[in-house]
Amino acid sequence: MKKLLALLLCLALCAALFTAGAPAFAEEAERETFTSGDFEYTLLDDGTAEITRYGGKANVLALPDALDGHAVTAIGDSAFAGCDSLTSVTIPDSVTSIGVNPFAYCGKLTDIKVSPDHPTLALIDGVLFSKTDKRLVCYPCAFTASSYSIPQGIKAIGHRAFFSCDSLKSVAIPDSVSSIGNGAFSSCFELASVTIPDSVTSIGDEAFSSCHSLTSFTIPDSVTAIGKNPFAFCDQLAKIKVSSNHPALAVIDDALFSKADKRLICFPCDSKASSYSIPQGVESIGYGAFCWCSGLKSVDIPDSVTYIGDGAFYDCYNLTSVTIPDSVTYIGYSAFFCCFDLESVIISNNVTSINDYAFHACNSLTSVTIPYRVTSIGKGAFSDCGSLTSVTIPDNVTSIGDEAFSGCDSLTLKVGRDSYAKEYCIENGLNYSADANDWLNS
Repeated sequence: MKKLLALLLCLALCAALFTAGAPAFAEEAERETFTSGDFEYTLLDDGTAEITRYGGKANVLALPDALDGHAVTAIGDSAFAGCDSLTSVTIPDSVTSIGVNPFAYCGKLTDIKVSPDHPTLALIDGVLFSKTDKRLVCYPCAFTASSYSIPQGIKAIGHRAFFSCDSLKSVAIPDSVSSIGNGAFSSCFELASVTIPDSVTSIGDEAFSSCHSLTSFTIPDSVTAIGKNPFAFCDQLAKIKVSSNHPALAVIDDALFSKADKRLICFPCDSKASSYSIPQGVESIGYGAFCWCSGLKSVDIPDSVTYIGDGAFYDCYNLTSVTIPDSVTYIGYSAFFCCFDLESVIISNNVTSINDYAFHACNSLTSVTIPYRVTSIGKGAFSDCGSLTSVTIPDNVTSIGDEAFSGCDSLTLKVGRDSYAKEYCIENGLNYSADANDWLNS
C-alpha cells in the first residue's frame, strides 16, 4: 500500500517535476511584462504588443487588436494554455506572428476564428495554420474526431500542435512535412497509428510522449535529427524500428541510439527485458531515456558513459541497484526519481553535483556516500527516501538545497566537524554525527 501511494504521488508530480529541470522549449530573453485587463503582454522592438498570457474566464473571446495603444501583432508561446473555459476565440488581422500552440490544453476549445483574408493565419477544417512557414499551429484538443489528415503542402507540425488531443487515434502526415516539433503529439492518449513519411528530417523533444496507445514506431532513414526522448512515458511502446543502415540512428537490443553523439535516446517502456547492458562506446544516457521502464531490474552502465541526463531513470520503480562508473561527471535533475526498489547506488567519484530531486522517493535506499568532489546537493535530492539511515557528506560540499533530506525520518547525516554540512544540519534540525573529536569544539 505504501508503495502504491508513493507511485500515485510520483504520477501526480510527473509533469511538473520531470519537465521543470530541462525545459523542452527555448525561452527568449526576459522582457518587461505589462497588464491590461485580463491580458499580460510585452512590447516588441517595434513598439507593438505580444500577448504572453490570458488570465480571464471568458467562454467566447475576441482578442483585441491593440492593448494600451499598442497594436497587437504577436501571440506568444502557450499564451492561452490551460484556459478551461474557452470555447471560441477570434484572432484579429493585426496578428502577424504566432508562437508555440497558444491554445494547448484548452479542453473545451472547438472554434478558432480568423478572417478569410488574414495576412498570416489560415483555418482549414477548424485547424489553425501559419501561412508564413506553412506550420500547423493548433489542432483544438476538444475536437472529437478519431482521425485526421494534415493537408498536403504543410511543412511543419509545430511545437505542441496536437497536445492532449486525446480523441485522435490516427494521424496521416503528408510527404510535404519535414519537421515534427517538440511535444507535437504529447498526451494524445489514444494515438495508435502514425506513419512518418520519408520527407521528415527532424523529430523534436518528447514529440510523442505519453501516447499510451503506441505499441510500435518506425523512423524512416530521412530523420537525421532527433530530440530528447520522443517516446517518454509511452508505457505500451515495445518496438522502435529503424533500418539497419540508417544514417543517424541505430537500435540495439530494443534501445534507440543517436549515432552522431553516441546517445541512448530511448529504451521502450514496454520492453520485456528485466536487465539491460548499455553498449560500450555509448557516451550519454539521454533525457528520460529509461523513464517508466517498470520491468527493468538492473542496468549495466559502461565506463564510456560520461553523462546521465535529466529524468534518465525516472520512475523505474523495480530497478534495484546501479553502479555509476567514474567516467560519469554529470547526473541530471530527477535522474532516479521514484525508483522505489533502488537499494544501493554507487556514485561516480568524478560527479561534482547531485541535482534537484535526483533520488527523490527512492524508498529502499538505506545508505549513500557522496563522493568527495561533490560541491552541491540540490533541492529535494534525497527527499522522501523513507529507509535512508546514513548519508556521508564530504567537506567539499558548500551548497545543500531546500528539503534535500525532507521525509527521511530515520536519517543521520555523517559530516565533518567544521563543515558547511554540519551548519546545514543545525539550521534545519537534522540529525547528524560529526568527527569523533567534535566534542572538543562544542
